[in-house]
Amino acid sequence: MVSLSGLWTYCLAPGRPHLLFLSARPLLLLLLLAAFSSPESCFPHPQPCHILARIGHTVRLGALLPTRQPARIQNALNRALASLRHQSGGADSSTTASQTPPLLPYNLSLEMVARSPAGGDPESLSRSACQDLVVRGVSAVLAFPRSREELIQVEFLSSFLEIPFISILEDTEPLVTKVWMCVPVCCPYMHL
Repeated sequence: MVSLSGLWTYCLAPGRPHLLFLSARPLLLLLLLAAFSSPESCFPHPQPCHILARIGHTVRLGALLPTRQPARIQNALNRALASLRHQSGGADSSTTASQTPPLLPYNLSLEMVARSPAGGDPESLSRSACQDLVVRGVSAVLAFPRSREELIQVEFLSSFLEIPFISILEDTEPLVTKVWMCVPVCCPYMHL
């Protein structure tokens, strides 16, 4: 019986370089055969499986409707969603190569989950966002804040839940932010 260390010393012995090549050739061939016979190595997978396993084949977009006139905004969102579905999936057989590509890749579909909070207070807003939208697995949320306080509440929810909230402001005065400019006093190279 020959030990493995004795075999390596025999193959790596000075004056016998051909034995090292002869013993490594079957191992190399076996490794190459295993690598190229596997279908996963030859063809990349067409879908990002780890993402689709988490979200499924449906991308859910949440909408926090305002407490006043939620039906008007719900109808506008439904019209926009129907228009997107018509553009991406409603092509007939006379499709040309210059037509726009589908909206979502990998045969994903878009689903809108819209809820309106029971009241305008922060508790009902957070309850509606958590219990109605986050539980359904939304990827992002459209919000329609009516005041600066609601906008702050939406931003707080976004940072707390770590879900992007897109705030859509309607018929409001522009938000003014104060930008403070600090000018260093001791910098001799700065000329104002």
